[in-house]
Amino acid sequence: MAEDFSVPIPIIRTPPLIIRYKGVFDYEGMYKMMHAWLINKRYLFHENKYKDKVATPFGNEIEIAWTAEKKVTEFIKEIIKIEFHLWDHSEVEVIKDGRKVKMSKTRMEIKFFADMELDYMKKFNGESASPFVKELGKFYVEHVIYWDWRIRYANSLEYAVYDLHAKVKKYLNMESGSNAY
Repeated sequence: MAEDFSVPIPIIRTPPLIIRYKGVFDYEGMYKMMHAWLINKRYLFHENKYKDKVATPFGNEIEIAWTAEKKVTEFIKEIIKIEFHLWDHSEVEVIKDGRKVKMSKTRMEIKFFADMELDYMKKFNGESASPFVKELGKFYVEHVIYWDWRIRYANSLEYAVYDLHAKVKKYLNMESGSNAY
């Protein structure tokens, strides 16, 4: 365990969960579904980046970065980061169920990351904490709650991200629209 245990601990980081997709789909619907999933799970949602530029005659290039945070306890905070990168993105009209609807035609990559931050309020590891308080915090993390945060909360976060990953694949009608979790 690092000396500064309040630094986010990677749960899903290297390699991240990745979805690569090429085709026509309801981009706005997927965006809303993912946003609703995060809100229903009580995450605070931030869109850190939205970059849309005309890249080629085939369509736009879009980059989006989301951060979702949830304070699980007074000591543990979960962080989910999602990065979208779309190439050749354009709107097309498709006949679906006998009526015209606007869909998106694109090449897309979505990356899912998950981190857990211990002592996010800096009670044990803040600037004003004495060396004794820092050692007490280190003992608390490494011995008192180690298995609790490692098994209970880290696994729960990992399964939640896999669930969102599977829901996106299912929304896109990909062959493996489920997962082992």
